[in-house]
Amino acid sequence: MLTYTQLRIILDLYDFAYKTDGMNITDPKTLSIYLRDERRRRALSQAKVGDLVGLRQGTVSKFESMPEKMQIDTLFRLLSALDLELSVKPKDKSTEEADSDSAPAAEKWSEEW
Repeated sequence: MLTYTQLRIILDLYDFAYKTDGMNITDPKTLSIYLRDERRRRALSQAKVGDLVGLRQGTVSKFESMPEKMQIDTLFRLLSALDLELSVKPKDKSTEEADSDSAPAAEKWSEEW
C-alpha cells in the first residue's frame, strides 16, 4: 500500500508529464526524486551527470539520497547538467490550505527563516 507522500509524488509526476507549467516541488526529497527520475529518463549515470558539471559520482548519489544535507551550488550544477531551470512562484492558496489540512505535523516544515 502506498503512503500519502508516495501517492502525492506519483500524482505530481503524472501531472508534470501532462502539463506545460511544471511540477510543484515542496520539499527536498521530492526535488531529489524528480531530478533522479529525470536523469534516469535521459539514460544518464550518476557519474556522467557529475562529469558534465565537475561533481563526483558520490556527490550526485548523496544529493539523490539525502538532499536536505546538500549545498545549493550542487543543486544548480545538477540542474545545469540535466538542462533544467528553477522557477519560483507564489504559493497557490488553495493548494497551501489543502496541504496543511492533510499533511501530518511531523512532515511540515519546522525551520524558522
